[in-house]
Amino acid sequence: MKKSLILIAVFLLSACSQFEPFEDMRREAGSVNPVGQSSNKQPVICYNPLWHNQEETLPLAQAACARTNKKAVYVEKHYFSCRLFNPATAIYKCE
Repeated sequence: MKKSLILIAVFLLSACSQFEPFEDMRREAGSVNPVGQSSNKQPVICYNPLWHNQEETLPLAQAACARTNKKAVYVEKHYFSCRLFNPATAIYKCE
């Protein structure tokens, strides 16, 4: 019984979460300034390495750098620095 409740809870949580890679431009409620790790000079893309590889984050970084007419260059990767279901971050810089 407990196992089935845990499985249902995990399923409901995963159904509501976002598994696709995204730029970390989070904001606090009511605030205009972002609190996420990403900036115009350094886009940070959150993703889950179980479902997506790091190369799939490049188009998102390129789109972020295109706002300032620059190109994205990969810098490094960190684990467990974003959301629970998207724990990895690919860090780029705009040049």
